[in-house]
Amino acid sequence: MKILRQLKLVLVLALAIGGITSGVTPVAASQSTKAIVLKTTKVSATAYHATKGKIYHDTTLTKVAHNAKNYPRTTLYVTKHATIRKANHQRAIYYYIGKGKVKGWIWHGYLKAGKPAKKGTSVAKSAAKATFDATKMSQNFLVIVNQERAKLGVAPLTMNDKLTNLANQRAKDNADSNTLSHTDAQGNAMFEKEADQFGVGDWSTWSECLYMSGYNSLGFNFGKDAADGYLYDDADSDWGHRLNLISPTTTQIGIGWYVKAKTSTVYNAIDQTN
Repeated sequence: MKILRQLKLVLVLALAIGGITSGVTPVAASQSTKAIVLKTTKVSATAYHATKGKIYHDTTLTKVAHNAKNYPRTTLYVTKHATIRKANHQRAIYYYIGKGKVKGWIWHGYLKAGKPAKKGTSVAKSAAKATFDATKMSQNFLVIVNQERAKLGVAPLTMNDKLTNLANQRAKDNADSNTLSHTDAQGNAMFEKEADQFGVGDWSTWSECLYMSGYNSLGFNFGKDAADGYLYDDADSDWGHRLNLISPTTTQIGIGWYVKAKTSTVYNAIDQTN
């Protein structure tokens, strides 16, 4: 299995034929009180805002540079993502605020996409009116992907209900762990562990892409955002997501979503088979 770098945050598992293609060496456990960076990815400056949480000086997470509650109306521009193993050995995803007067690392769950609302407007009321439409998001996603496949002369992907049920579970798996990972703690591929219980057993080739995004409104077009990120903004992952989605080897797709209201985060999982 080859796990490539993340994008906004996105994680891709390259095509695996009949099983795992290569391994990932685990980082040795440490007794240090400092956090350790496992993976860092540069991203285009993206606007977020936050109302709580500590903003740390660096990825050791030992020195607080700012408190987000002091900047409720400040646009925070994220330029990096990092997967960090904290001192308690739990993995977490932190974003680096690299532009503007506020700089530092903050847990992604404290950030919401977009600029903060202007003073006097109610973000809560606006967000409450919107609901997440998984069917619409999946349709928006698949239209873009199949249009790109058509440009390349590749047959369209067909939605598969069993794969979609598996993908929904995979999105929830990542929400439960507050990270993006194709494997469990022992390094076993979660797709292969869970495929049988959803009736997805007859495959020789499979692939998986993972995505997450903070939100301040569930009315945002996450389907288009995920598709655009996978297909057209994937250089940091060596175009692994794009290669998965346009591969003529895979014909079936499952598109899964999970909304974690506690952290205002939407998770997406894309599972494909031959």
